[in-house]
Amino acid sequence: MKISINRNILLEALQLAVNISPKTTSDPIINNTLIETLGEKEILVKATNHENSVYGEFEANVISPGKICVGTSKLFNLVRELKDTLLEIDSTPQNWVYITSGNSKIKLPGVEPDQFPIIEFKKMEREFSLSSGILKNAIDRTFFAIGENESRKNLMGLNLKIELPNLISWTGADSFRISQYNTELDESALVDSSIIVPKKSLLDIKRVLDHSDEKVVISFDDNVFQVFSKTVKYKTRLIEAEYPNLGRLVNGQSIYSVILPKFELLNAVKILSTITEGDSKSVMKLTFQEGRVTLESQKLEFGEGNDVIFCDYVGEEMAIGLNIKFFLDAIQAFDNTSDDNVVLNFTKPEAPFIIQCQEWDNYKTVLMPVRIQW
Repeated sequence: MKISINRNILLEALQLAVNISPKTTSDPIINNTLIETLGEKEILVKATNHENSVYGEFEANVISPGKICVGTSKLFNLVRELKDTLLEIDSTPQNWVYITSGNSKIKLPGVEPDQFPIIEFKKMEREFSLSSGILKNAIDRTFFAIGENESRKNLMGLNLKIELPNLISWTGADSFRISQYNTELDESALVDSSIIVPKKSLLDIKRVLDHSDEKVVISFDDNVFQVFSKTVKYKTRLIEAEYPNLGRLVNGQSIYSVILPKFELLNAVKILSTITEGDSKSVMKLTFQEGRVTLESQKLEFGEGNDVIFCDYVGEEMAIGLNIKFFLDAIQAFDNTSDDNVVLNFTKPEAPFIIQCQEWDNYKTVLMPVRIQW
C-alpha cells in the first residue's frame, strides 16, 4: 500500500480509533488500527476493542492499493507531532510501515492485516434518522448526571426510550440526580423501545457526530447500538439491564416556581464551589424568603461564604440543602441556552428539586435534596 494524505485528515481518522483501541489487552491485535485503500481517492480506517467498533472513510490519494495494520497509539502520537501538511505512507510485504513528512522519515513495525478482526455492521429492525444536533444535545445535557457506580449497572448509561407514536426521551441519572431531554421523531416509530447506551461510549459517539452536519441513522437491537453518518459507522454493546421508572420524580408537580438570573446564580454557586473545592460531598443551603434567596455554605476546614439573589419568591421561609457540585453541574448544563434565567421548582425541603428554563421546555434536571446540618 502506498498513499499520500493530508495530516489533519489522518489525525481526525486516528482520533476516532485511538479512543477505542486499548493500550494493553490480552488480545494484542486490537491495539492496532487497520487502514486499507478504497478506490483511488479514499482509505478505510477501522478500530475495535470487541465492545466498540468504528469504521470511517477518509479522503486520500491512493498511489497503490493495499492495507496496513499498525499500533494505534504510536501512530496517533507520531502523526500529531509531525508538522508537514502532507504525509506519505508506504508499506512492504514484510509489514514494515514507512511514513514520510517533509524531512522526517519514520519506520514502524506493522502486523499482518488479515489477523485484524472482521467488523460487521448489520441491518436492524429498529432504525430511525435523527438530526446529529439533537443527538449531540441529548449527550451534552445528560452526560453529567449519568452514574458510574458499578453496583448500579442500569444507571451507568444514557437511557433512550421511545414511546409511540414518536416521542423519544433521553435520560441520565444516578442515585442523586436525573437529567432528561425530550424530542420527537420526524416519523412514527415502529415499536416502543428502551435501551441503555454505556456512558463510556457517548464521547466516541460525539466524535462520530463531528463528521456529520446533517442527519445520522440510529439502529439497535437488544444487544447492540449503531450510529451511521455519511462517512463513519460506529457500534457499541448495550448495557443489558432494565432502566428504572423515573417518571414520578421527573414529572412530579411543584408548588413553588422561582425565576432566577442564570449568570448571577451560576457565579454564586461557583464561589461556594471554590471555597469547598476538593470535597465532592460539600453541601450548600438555599434559603427562600419573600423576594430573595440566600445561598450559603460553611464547613470548618474549608471556610464559609454566602450570597443573596433577589427573586420573585412568595411564600413561607424554606431552606433546602443541595450538593454543591451537583447543583453547579446542573446550572452549567444551561450554558448554551439564550435564556437569561433558570426556573427552580420545589415543594418542600425533602422533595425533588427541579431545574428548568423557559426556552428549553423539553429539558429538565432533578436533584435530590440533602440534609442540612447547620
